Amino acid sequence: MTAVRETDVAVIGAGPAGLSAALAAAQAGVRVTVVDEYPAPGGQFYKQLAAGFRVGNRAQLPYDYTKGDALLARVRAAPIEILNDALVWGSFEPGVLEIKHRGAMGRLRYRAAIVATGACERPAVFPGWDLPGVMTPGGAQTLVKTQRVLPGKRIVLAGSGPFLMPVANTLIQAGAKIVAIYEATTPREWVRHAPRLWGHWARMSEALRYWRAIRGARVPVRFGYMVVRAEGEDALERVVLMRCDRDGNLIPGTEVTEPADTLCAGYGFIPSVQLTHMLGCEHTYHTARGGWVPAHDDAMQTSVAGVFVAGEVAAIGGAHAAMAEGTLAGLHAARTVGRPVSDSAVSGAATGRAQHRAFAELVSDIFAVKPGVLDCITDDTLVCRCEEVTAREIRAAAIAWGANVNFVKGVTRCGMGYCQGRVCGSLLEGLIAQALAVPPDSVDFLHVRAPLKPVTVRDLAALAERD
Repeated sequence: MTAVRETDVAVIGAGPAGLSAALAAAQAGVRVTVVDEYPAPGGQFYKQLAAGFRVGNRAQLPYDYTKGDALLARVRAAPIEILNDALVWGSFEPGVLEIKHRGAMGRLRYRAAIVATGACERPAVFPGWDLPGVMTPGGAQTLVKTQRVLPGKRIVLAGSGPFLMPVANTLIQAGAKIVAIYEATTPREWVRHAPRLWGHWARMSEALRYWRAIRGARVPVRFGYMVVRAEGEDALERVVLMRCDRDGNLIPGTEVTEPADTLCAGYGFIPSVQLTHMLGCEHTYHTARGGWVPAHDDAMQTSVAGVFVAGEVAAIGGAHAAMAEGTLAGLHAARTVGRPVSDSAVSGAATGRAQHRAFAELVSDIFAVKPGVLDCITDDTLVCRCEEVTAREIRAAAIAWGANVNFVKGVTRCGMGYCQGRVCGSLLEGLIAQALAVPPDSVDFLHVRAPLKPVTVRDLAALAERD
């Protein structure tokens, strides 16, 4: 018989948002169960070395590994049930999550749920992005942080957004050779936002620390460039870039070539909203927030009563905004299940959220994805690598079938592979909108169905015994 757990508040995701939500709810006196796919809590932001590594003295580890220790210690000391190696793969009735925990299929019944599933990286797509040696910045950072493995010998970082700086810092600390960083935006584009930086001293100090590390390692930083193609026979050998204007239009005659065996390229993040879609939450499209995000009120509650969101899934904004939102969602979830929560606690969390979200919106405005990025995707470029669908096929299907991402998905199979559209979904939406000259929110979003992530046929067969 498949195990059935019951809890007051289910938290899906154990990153900064999920951990903060769990802690706030538990301190209010409710039963809390955290479900997370990774072997240990922390998410991407607090990612640790793999279990096979032994660390005698954590104080000797770089700050990347210890910055979450205080929060993790408080969570472990609280009465919180944490299910690691646990996948939420479906939900077929209100108040119930289908989970797979360490190989065993089960169910989790809840009275309130907080979805803190984070985000995935928005890849940079261009001819050659499928060559060995081309990866996302987060992929390179994960290799170093979990396995202490350098992704290559000559590394180029490219794309746009503040995430390039901490990735560069991680690589530098690990002894990597970064030959250059290419940022699509320029300081001239940032200047008009300068007054909004007032008051965000901690975040500015953090950025300055990363900048000093980059300059100290003598890594060249070049602004106003985009990758137009990656070249090589069996693997990456060189990166070709061009200057671009503020809209991302390439400037003829500015092509540069950078020899490299590794390219880490990306344009920020996209909210991971597959579960909120499955739970029936309404979604709206906000370019500055990363695309499709679940609609929610000031309490972080979605259109589905008792379902809350926090962190990157609600809008791309970084760890500090995520923690503030997690606390706010945790407090309101506790109220939902009948626990008393002081107005002062809620007010404090709301104030913190407003401050951190203001900075997140500033960063989103500064590093907004340039429309011209899609122009780097030639017709022969693979967009869906799982199903080997090219941009030409997508553009042709859009013209033939109209502005509906699910029609084009059905015709081309783009988004039907192993990643289920997590990598190519936003690209599919963008290419359709570009081909038909319509707003991105008019093409709909990719529909989801169980399983949200792959489970085996044996796992599904086991459900028959339960039912």
